[in-house]
Amino acid sequence: MADRTTRSTPPPQWAELPTDCLVHVFRRLDLDELASAAPLVCRGWRRAAADPSLWRALDLRRDHLARFMPWGALAGALARLHGVHRFTLAGFLRLCVARAAGTVADLALPPLLSSSELDHVAAECPALRRLALPELPPADDLRLPSLLPRWRRLTHLELDSKPSSFPAVAAALALHCPDLAVLRVTSGSVKPEDAAAMAAASPLRGRLRSLCLDRCYLPRQELLAILAGCGGAAPLREFTARFCVGFDDKDEEVLARGAAIERFDIGGSRLLDEPDGDATNGDDYCDSSYVDVI
Repeated sequence: MADRTTRSTPPPQWAELPTDCLVHVFRRLDLDELASAAPLVCRGWRRAAADPSLWRALDLRRDHLARFMPWGALAGALARLHGVHRFTLAGFLRLCVARAAGTVADLALPPLLSSSELDHVAAECPALRRLALPELPPADDLRLPSLLPRWRRLTHLELDSKPSSFPAVAAALALHCPDLAVLRVTSGSVKPEDAAAMAAASPLRGRLRSLCLDRCYLPRQELLAILAGCGGAAPLREFTARFCVGFDDKDEEVLARGAAIERFDIGGSRLLDEPDGDATNGDDYCDSSYVDVI
């Protein structure tokens, strides 16, 4: 009788896969797994996990505080892996940037960033194309125009809060970031000088294709000044100012000025930031010079 004994197929030898195949698989991992788990399997996995192409897009905003508390699982795993007493968010940022070896193209930074970490990013991430910055401390806010020349390839800039030095920021962007096409500012008070920096006469405005001012204090006069410069040889394709205070989203003149923009969205914006109830009667009345977002 023929021997019908079947031989089991040996399990795949993941450790023997070529590095480029492992790198392809590792693209499905998040940063936490890539930094703290994959390197522990074997030398081949450690080598693949250190491939710079895996570290070009870094979003460090997710649960940035909880993950790096002393009792956090990620902080503990990284501390054990690197033989240190405590592993901080600043250390994780430096680890990620070092792994990228100067190739970081997309970076989103968490709040409470120290000046030294901002300087580190400016020095070690010259290839940035997309950058999202949190609200910066006053000293770093004022330094931002001097840091922008380090990121000459920027095409997309997000600012969680409008810098007090915005006109200088706009001038630096216009001078040093010729490919900038998207600017997002998602809180803060837009002043006349800020609006002028976004208007038609500004070199910056001539390059932008998308401008977002959601949740800002944006007075009607400043909004109209910005919209007046949205046409011309290089018109904006997208403009959003949703949930702003300072103008009404049903203002007919504002809507008419924005009609030529391919995507124009000012939904949820209102003239006054009114508390619940009838804010136009009694002692709670406030005029257009008062908003609690300033």
